[in-house]
Amino acid sequence: MDSGMYEWWFGSRALLDEVGIERWEVMEVLFSPRRWSRPATSREGLAVLTVWGRTDEGRALLVLLRWLRVVGRWQILFAAPMTSMQLAEYTAWEVTGDE
Repeated sequence: MDSGMYEWWFGSRALLDEVGIERWEVMEVLFSPRRWSRPATSREGLAVLTVWGRTDEGRALLVLLRWLRVVGRWQILFAAPMTSMQLAEYTAWEVTGDE
């Protein structure tokens, strides 16, 4: 599936099913005007981008992306519900909007 500036990694559907997240929820977070992008590194040393945000219904999710230089777009790898610690950090950011 191609969503303009995003494409899905072939294994993402199974991972999303495991954690009970729908693909449309991921897209709502990615296209939300109140998303918080934060660089990170995977356990394997891969440079990734995390996008923290809420679905239209308010569900707090963290989306994991990697940049595909060859095609010039982000690949959606995984998403997960925020932990309580992440939710507290994100909620504080929502109030201030500070990077």
